[in-house]
Amino acid sequence: MRITEWNTATVVLALVGQGAAIVWAVSGLVKDVESNASDIAEMTSRVSEMESTAHHQAITMARIDANLEAIRGALDLMIASK
Repeated sequence: MRITEWNTATVVLALVGQGAAIVWAVSGLVKDVESNASDIAEMTSRVSEMESTAHHQAITMARIDANLEAIRGALDLMIASK
């Protein structure tokens, strides 16, 4: 083989190698994106459940507070009437 043939073969092999590396990198990126999308969906679901729980706890706390105020008022009336 002559030098120009070796240069051509080297350039072709380098391009094929770079093409393979690009395909490999892109497939890795696609896999990472799919994995992250799955993780985001799971986190969204968990955050939604936590928000719902926090909302229910806030309602319960408000009811407890209202009941305590009513009990204090009733005790104050009982003490005042004695």
